[in-house]
Amino acid sequence: MEIPRPKSGKGRPPLIFFETGDGRSASAFLEHGFLEQCRARGAEVHVLSPGACYEPFVDRYSMPGVRFTYLPVEDAITVRHKALIRLEARIGWQLAKRGFLRTRHALWKRFGERLTAADGKMWRDLLTREKPDCIFSAHLNQGFGRSLLALGGQLGIPTFGNVFSWDHPFYNQQGRPDVMTCWSTVLRDWLINLRGFDPERIHALGAPVFDSYCDPANAWTRAQLCDALGLDPLRPIIVFATLGQVQMFWDETGTFEAFLKAFDAAGLKGPPQLVLRLHPISVDHYFDRFMHRKDIVVSRYSRYCPFMRWWPSREEMILAGNLMRHADVCISPGSTMTIEAAIFDTPTVVPTFNPIIPDHYANTFERNWLKKHFSFLLEADAVAVARTPQEAIAAVSRALSDPTWMQAGRRRVRDELIGPLDGKATERMAELAVQTARRVKKS
Repeated sequence: MEIPRPKSGKGRPPLIFFETGDGRSASAFLEHGFLEQCRARGAEVHVLSPGACYEPFVDRYSMPGVRFTYLPVEDAITVRHKALIRLEARIGWQLAKRGFLRTRHALWKRFGERLTAADGKMWRDLLTREKPDCIFSAHLNQGFGRSLLALGGQLGIPTFGNVFSWDHPFYNQQGRPDVMTCWSTVLRDWLINLRGFDPERIHALGAPVFDSYCDPANAWTRAQLCDALGLDPLRPIIVFATLGQVQMFWDETGTFEAFLKAFDAAGLKGPPQLVLRLHPISVDHYFDRFMHRKDIVVSRYSRYCPFMRWWPSREEMILAGNLMRHADVCISPGSTMTIEAAIFDTPTVVPTFNPIIPDHYANTFERNWLKKHFSFLLEADAVAVARTPQEAIAAVSRALSDPTWMQAGRRRVRDELIGPLDGKATERMAELAVQTARRVKKS
């Protein structure tokens, strides 16, 4: 039987409601010690997650001072006043473009937060009963905590939200909390200029998802990586990282097939070995026709949590980091692997071709990648964009012969875009969450 918490006052440790609705954000924080860091600072944590109904998830993170409540996914993403919320976001975007940041914030408090809070009635009893000192959403763009944050704001509870990835400032965030975190000052500027967030509310603390990459104890030798994946350490390693099945009516095999034909015809020295790194939302059997080749090694995250999709273990994240550490070239049509490669100074090629849907693919890529978050990579000269299979092979060949090619651009990505790479981003998030929880509640 659970002992009830004191309602308020001295002697009660601060309580953080931590919402994580998808497996990757759960892993980024929880596998890197977020709960332990909060507990070490004297706070209790109530985890609100779909994983609360999955015994392995609860067992993995259970400890004194931490409890779990199931987050109903379908209810969490239900939007009652869609048209009005979209209108508020559209007007807010126009205000942000014109630099009216205070007006944008006032619009949210007067209308957006109220409209969104109306979808959070399922949380009212829990919030009233437990009286948390802070509500923290691990992945603002995902939207599972949108109504929880808004209702908390209406009830005067300090709210905290994390912008999980580098491309998310280019999309509407599913909430506007009191305190926000992101990777770097570059992302912070995007959030201010594109979304109208208050500069004083945003903290650039680094990317928790990369913390395991930065621990020297996790660095493998090339021989260790090759032993784990069945590769030859004496031959070059090319990693082709897929983008994932981002839309139902979308093909991602055509790019790989076209590259593979050009690769076979090129006869590169080595010869290089190919690692097909499947994105967790790629559909495995779509790639079946390539699996018979002995020179292709398939790698991907495999741990899964019901209702949360992919849920990488720390060991899987360490392997992914070491794959990028020892790859000679990374090829990726738009995944975050383009950023992860820069962490380890690995030359990267971005193919924008797909012979199966050539015009649609090129136009979509131009509109949704190159003109948005990839514009930083292009301006920094950090990646080689290949618009044909032949350009991709030429770029790979150059990278294999000159690993320092575009090195200055990759350094800019590490230093400016990603933020601090010291393995302590999760620790900083926990520190700020506890600080937020210790503040006096809003009037």
